[in-house]
Amino acid sequence: MRTVLSIITLLALTGCSDGVTTRFDTLADAKSQGALARGWLPPLLPFSAKAIVERNNLDLNTGEGSFDYDLPERSAYIEKLSRAGATSRTDAGINILTVTTNGSRWEIRLPSNSGSAEWSIRRL
Repeated sequence: MRTVLSIITLLALTGCSDGVTTRFDTLADAKSQGALARGWLPPLLPFSAKAIVERNNLDLNTGEGSFDYDLPERSAYIEKLSRAGATSRTDAGINILTVTTNGSRWEIRLPSNSGSAEWSIRRL
């Protein structure tokens, strides 16, 4: 009986969160499924973006995620973000670009020697 009560309690607690995780194999998949239009993916992603993961907390109106990309595209991607008004700083070998668009602040973290990236978003 104690085990059943523990399971019910665990299910009730995990069911209270409004968290959503979505995965896309490629940028084309994300676009075709309307992920960019929903506004939970960064408005600018590298053309080679793949293994895209978005995790959103609908209760808090925040999100985070990650993607991989072809490292040779890094400079062009940073330039594209800069043209969109991103500010840039470097911390421990990670370029951190912050851009505000459509009422949201995005922070995109690009390690300098890796073709991976992480981001976070919060509504303003």
